[in-house]
Amino acid sequence: MRHKNILFLGFLCIAAMLIGGCQKQETAKDEKSSDKQEAEVPEDIRVSFLAVGDNLIHGAIFADPYHVKGQEMDFHSVYEPIKPYLEGIDVKNINQETVLGGTELGLSHYPQFNGPQEIGMAVVDTGFNWISQASNHAMDAGEQAILNQLALWDRYEHVIATGMNRNQKEAQKQRILTVNGLRIGLLNYTYGLNGLIMPEGKEYLVNLIDEDAIKADIAALKQNCDVMIASMHWGVEYAYEPNEEQQQLAQLLSDEGVAVIIGAHPHVLEPAAFINAKDGRKTLVYYSLGNFLSAQDSGDTMLGGMAQFEIVKDGKTGEIRIEQAKLYPTITHYNHSLADFKVYLLKDYSDELASQHYLSNEISRQFFIDLTNQIMGNPNQISIIY
Repeated sequence: MRHKNILFLGFLCIAAMLIGGCQKQETAKDEKSSDKQEAEVPEDIRVSFLAVGDNLIHGAIFADPYHVKGQEMDFHSVYEPIKPYLEGIDVKNINQETVLGGTELGLSHYPQFNGPQEIGMAVVDTGFNWISQASNHAMDAGEQAILNQLALWDRYEHVIATGMNRNQKEAQKQRILTVNGLRIGLLNYTYGLNGLIMPEGKEYLVNLIDEDAIKADIAALKQNCDVMIASMHWGVEYAYEPNEEQQQLAQLLSDEGVAVIIGAHPHVLEPAAFINAKDGRKTLVYYSLGNFLSAQDSGDTMLGGMAQFEIVKDGKTGEIRIEQAKLYPTITHYNHSLADFKVYLLKDYSDELASQHYLSNEISRQFFIDLTNQIMGNPNQISIIY
């Protein structure tokens, strides 16, 4: 009996060990299976985006002794105060308001502009990698200035330029920027050319706003990208509110599938808002980001905006969302001698700097805060950073 009991107890111990081992193996399998399931859930794709307003190159800028020494021009210091804010951002857009045909064509300013290419070099070195070119000043210096400007951007592989084209084939080429695996389709149009016309047979040189053409462009582009962003040269100069045409075009773009609209041309800030597309999506619209750089001479034209937001593609559903929409007011600064041009964020702009401004009798830090609040109101879901 005693031997049988010992054998029986031994059998129980072995069985318990086997059962326990199986349970541990099953638990380990379950944990691995759970880990695998968690690993298979795709992460959201995020792309950071930044845009600024009109790079409007008046004669005072390319005559500025702080940036021009004889035949040598260097405009890097103009953009130096905002350069740190571009670091780490994936897509950085600027509206090149006036053409940069270069000194070989003769530099000129208002009413028909042609600027030095050194401006463009500084723009790229500052960090901008999407250049919007469709503007009412695009034909100011003729076809050759457009060709020269396009050749300038060709020097930089990472830069994408929109709104101007060398030929019909280039006009039909879709501009798609791929960042973190997200394909971003870029659109760019202007309302007109200040009465100038493109040479016959070369209507491809500048993208003009035409609703049927825009619809066709979007229909083709959306087949090859995940999200679309439009840069629109529109509106009324010096108006603080979008007009009916801007609102109608914004709704058309939204209904056709554009996720974000960046407005230019009025030379002053206009409001930003989310609008509803016909399918229930939301489109973020910055109606005008005002001037980024200019030598205009009223306080409101010194105030611009730097838009910032994130494009998010949901890892589970593939849905596109626009998150963390912000506006950083920007200030064009130049001194009492109409020189030493620089661009600052308002958050870095002091009353001491304002006292040195050419328009010091008109402006102050509080002037810009109050004007921003007056124009922007209380935009829902868009933060204003002072």
